[in-house]
Amino acid sequence: MTMVVPAVAAAVDETAASGTISASGDDPIDLGGMAPPSGGAPTPAPLVVHALNQGTAPAYVLQVLKLALSKSGQPYVLKIDDHPLPSAQVLRLLDQPDNGTVDVTWLATTPALEAHFQPVRIPLDRGLMGYRMLAVGEAGEEKIQRGLSGLSLAQGRGWPEAGLLRAAGLSVREGGDLYGDLAAGRADALPRSSLDIDREVESAQAAGDAVSVARDVALLYRDFYLYFFVAKHNDRLADMLLNGLYQAYADGSFMALFRNDPQIRAALAYTRQGRRVLPLDNPDATVATRNIAASLTEGLESAAD
Repeated sequence: MTMVVPAVAAAVDETAASGTISASGDDPIDLGGMAPPSGGAPTPAPLVVHALNQGTAPAYVLQVLKLALSKSGQPYVLKIDDHPLPSAQVLRLLDQPDNGTVDVTWLATTPALEAHFQPVRIPLDRGLMGYRMLAVGEAGEEKIQRGLSGLSLAQGRGWPEAGLLRAAGLSVREGGDLYGDLAAGRADALPRSSLDIDREVESAQAAGDAVSVARDVALLYRDFYLYFFVAKHNDRLADMLLNGLYQAYADGSFMALFRNDPQIRAALAYTRQGRRVLPLDNPDATVATRNIAASLTEGLESAAD
């Protein structure tokens, strides 16, 4: 089923027209001269935006998408399709102008994604994607008490964080039945984002896998964020999303949505449970991603050892 959300965005506050606005009371954020159009310009035709109801925290991210578009100062029609597609197919479609299926997606950023598509460099997750809980089987829980050295960490094939884990000197096992391998002891732990782990562990338990969330240890991937991505040719949508997100920070609506979303609240709760947090550098992070303003993140580094 496709849900259609027609809308014309609300008028842009004067604070955005200067090109510099403030986020949550922190230092001003430079919009790079991309101020929304003045009121005297002709109103363009509504931009039709297609998105898929899938990926990390789709209920939350789709609300962020609607918020960004509504704050952009531009008319739009948002069409949300509930039929999921494989990630590789989504990226192929994103490259094709007027494909009628997907104009924006959201993924954990990588240099390859940032080079091939247009990233909207506002972390949708405020860094929570990098806060990694460890799913474990019974044997893995015991081994973790002795430290991460020598553990076999499960990863899906092609996952971007596998290189990050290897760069930290950790052993990685790619592919296979991830949760089944944990339960059978073929892998010791599976790092998963605090946004995803509850749903995944509950699903694995329902399927009969004896897995749980490790009690004492978590990982923190530095400079590992969830971005919106649009096609290189889609400058209009990229500008709408960037300006809309900045405006949502300026008027407090982004943080209100973030703080009140049930999945975000559950993920944040994991960061306050007293686990020992081991920080891992992301050697592949681009300079632009490393330079994300601190006001756009949750400051999870303070929780790390």
